[in-house]
Amino acid sequence: MATEKQPEPQSKISGEYKAIDSRYRRDVALVNARPKLETGGFVLWVLLDIVLAIVFVVGVLVYIVSGSFRDARLAATILDNVSTTHRSVMRATPLAVEVGHPASASVMSGKYDLYAQLENANSDWYTTFEYSFEYDGGTTDIYQGFLNPNERRLLAAINISSERRPAGLRFNLHRQVWHRVDKTVVKDTAEFLRDHGNITVEQASYSQDVLVGEEQFGRSSIVLTNRTAYAYWQPEFLIKLMRGSTIVSLSKIAVPEFMPNEIRTLDVRWFGAVPPSGTISIEPMINYFDAGVYMKPDDETSLDVRR
Repeated sequence: MATEKQPEPQSKISGEYKAIDSRYRRDVALVNARPKLETGGFVLWVLLDIVLAIVFVVGVLVYIVSGSFRDARLAATILDNVSTTHRSVMRATPLAVEVGHPASASVMSGKYDLYAQLENANSDWYTTFEYSFEYDGGTTDIYQGFLNPNERRLLAAINISSERRPAGLRFNLHRQVWHRVDKTVVKDTAEFLRDHGNITVEQASYSQDVLVGEEQFGRSSIVLTNRTAYAYWQPEFLIKLMRGSTIVSLSKIAVPEFMPNEIRTLDVRWFGAVPPSGTISIEPMINYFDAGVYMKPDDETSLDVRR
């Protein structure tokens, strides 16, 4: 019985062939896939660059926008600081007194009242000074004056002798001193002035019914009420005789020992060429920050005036 031989060499060749074929296929696959991998890598690289560019642009825009808002806030803060500093400086430095155009009123032949309207626009400053009127060919005496905070009123020189109506009239301030309201004592300046200046005019009449010889003069009756809680030694008031909006004549009156809740009737005589009819206007001339204007009671407890 013959033995059958196996084809071993053919199997060996077939195995080698398969290995070669496998390497060939792998190499072909790598060769074919390489362009795709390169393309994919390039695409990924481009996409990454695009993403980075977008992130950069967004970051720049966010920086610019947020920076503009930050700069705007910083600018607003600087402006606020400048405004605050300006207000502080304005509080620390009072505004100058505003002086209106001076004028005159004829009292009688050779006699004139000179006046000018002044205004202190400061809320927490009052001022004391001396003043005079100057005109062509003459000057008045020097008078004492003052203005309370936010006060606007006339300052006058009454019954000034002059051969003719004063021309080139000028108002002069001398030795002016500013005083800041002491906030440790006066918490609210406006309220302080309302409390201390509550002196009301209950009646103010005018008539031309005073006859002296053949001349007829004017007379005014004025009723004042002290509605404050303070007693005043001798408060003064400027009385204006008006014809419409024009000042005809001026006078000053004082009320000795004007007590709280007291009603005082005063008479004023008007001399010279006064009109047959007119109206009366009254301006107080009281420096409410001067402790010397108040009457202190014996026990020194009722008045609380800048102690």
